[in-house]
Amino acid sequence: MFMFLSHPLDPNGYAWPGEPVVSIQQCTDVTEECPFCSFVSTLPNHFGTHMDAPRHFVKDGLDINQLGIEYFAHKDVALLEIPKEPAQGIYKEDLEPFADILGKVSFALIRTGLEKYRDTDQNIYQNEGAYIAPSAGDYLTENFPNLKGIGMDFLAIGSASATCPEGELPPDCHRHILGYYTGKFCTGVEDMHLAELPKDAKIVRFFNAPLRILGLDSSQVVCIAELED
Repeated sequence: MFMFLSHPLDPNGYAWPGEPVVSIQQCTDVTEECPFCSFVSTLPNHFGTHMDAPRHFVKDGLDINQLGIEYFAHKDVALLEIPKEPAQGIYKEDLEPFADILGKVSFALIRTGLEKYRDTDQNIYQNEGAYIAPSAGDYLTENFPNLKGIGMDFLAIGSASATCPEGELPPDCHRHILGYYTGKFCTGVEDMHLAELPKDAKIVRFFNAPLRILGLDSSQVVCIAELED
């Protein structure tokens, strides 16, 4: 069985506070005068389900098109259940119980349960999301060299919440996981759709295919998981 683990890109959706969302303009439609339909979409590359490559926060970091195919196709994937409330961080201590698992996979999905606010409370999902704390970023990049990426069911690696502890806000969270300080990095797929993924599902293969647009630091990704029947 296959299932999408990315959200559709919705003009009525929302991005990081103050950032633009996708817009769509219809150019033609099928009529007696015109035989085809066409649209133009304007797509900010950090809107919706997307993958942060190092270049997003690291001046000389690799961009999305410089990453190898191993960052986008995975056979060893795990779902980590780490429940969180709004504006709570994921810390090293939250990840340590999963050390054996993290040492065996190339991609880890982190489910906090905060996706439930995506369609019910825009303020919480957009402004009071969870975050990957610097200690968690350091733990992942220093200890698991085969881990190519993590995915999360909340808006971003960092949170926009003013109630987060000092030092836990962007750019700190992003810098620690994207290699700003050490050059060791793990990519992050933000704003994923993990709510319908069965708790005990065996993920056979996972793909997070990017838009291959030259010049971008990061990109939207279409995430598809194959589950064992």
